[in-house]
Amino acid sequence: MIAPIVFALLGTALSAVLDPTLTEWKLLKTNEERVLFPLKDYILEVKSFLPDVYDTNPPYGELFRTDKATTMMVLLHAGNWNNKVGRLVWNTIKYDRGFDVNIEECDARYQAYRSFPAGGKKEQIWAWNFNQDDVELTCDGEVQYTQHFDEGDVNPRKPGLPEKCRALGDAEVDRIIFRHMEGYYIRGVPRDGKKVTTPAPEVPTTPAPEVHTTIKEVHTTEADIITSTPSAEPDNVEYDEVYPTCDCWTPECGYCTNLECTVQQDLANSDRGITVTSTLKRKTLNTIVLYDDEGEQIGKFQMSLRGIWLSGCIQCRAPVALRQARDEEGRATWSFSLKNGVVRITVGEEVLYEQELVGECKEKYSRATRFAFDDMSCENTFLYRRSEMAAGEKITPDCSGRCSL
Repeated sequence: MIAPIVFALLGTALSAVLDPTLTEWKLLKTNEERVLFPLKDYILEVKSFLPDVYDTNPPYGELFRTDKATTMMVLLHAGNWNNKVGRLVWNTIKYDRGFDVNIEECDARYQAYRSFPAGGKKEQIWAWNFNQDDVELTCDGEVQYTQHFDEGDVNPRKPGLPEKCRALGDAEVDRIIFRHMEGYYIRGVPRDGKKVTTPAPEVPTTPAPEVHTTIKEVHTTEADIITSTPSAEPDNVEYDEVYPTCDCWTPECGYCTNLECTVQQDLANSDRGITVTSTLKRKTLNTIVLYDDEGEQIGKFQMSLRGIWLSGCIQCRAPVALRQARDEEGRATWSFSLKNGVVRITVGEEVLYEQELVGECKEKYSRATRFAFDDMSCENTFLYRRSEMAAGEKITPDCSGRCSL
């Protein structure tokens, strides 16, 4: 028997307006609840909880359905409760086989998360951020899934793709049905005018840290792309080596918890930061995990041709100059730095992106003294500067045997 349906607020089909109280956390008391929610005006946040007992490799039936104990489902409607335009399904855990998240109108199969949600913490803050052309799902500020509405899958077993994906992006979603989410919390985060920015996860009574943004786009020529830092002092050049970006998300590295899989560097005072040569694409993230002196993970820097993210503090679109910086094979050499609380991305000597961190964000990332690479292949490399870096035992020219020399 279906659990009772609870209306968070009442309204007509022509005037779906968010209840002002839903900008604060609201408890979902049953396994099916209906809420009027204008999705283009608000970011949907969900507070969920990691189960005490779960299986990351359960038996799957013919339909590859995952365990409902970890599954959250959202049905999107436009205009009335009979006009369903979208279905979102995602899980509180990362499955070994990658059946983690799915938009029915865009994906032919389930997609895998980038990492285990919230680093395995009990409380998780999810944010569904719907833009005109794409949608992003983050957990605790870290991007776990992205989908462009013009790039839906094509599969003969799912008629209507990819047209339904574009239609979802165009739909005026104004009401939502929440299923399998009893005991979780939801809220709507107002957008800043037409600017779409997912706020950092926070305690409900604590305002998000203030962030000042300055984006500088530069037209970069091939001559500007270098394989080593141009500002290196002569005494330091001979100590710079090219190492692969060893993936820390492995059993040997304790899934990014083993400090022997990290590189020590005082990022808050480094002029040159981390220099990486990698393939840049829209859907593939370049991920750098950041740690403090105690080896605790404090956040991740992620970048693709679609956007730039710094856990809990930055989420914005990537500058056009980043695409122009690639060579014919789609690769570019770029640097990420955090000196004096200013996030910079440079190609050669040109600053492509710059953002000053303030408040909690500046304090948090001023403690970054180690880094590692997550889900980046052996084909990508970074510049190991012995003059200011100290690599763990598993950071070697062949990633301890995982990459060929």
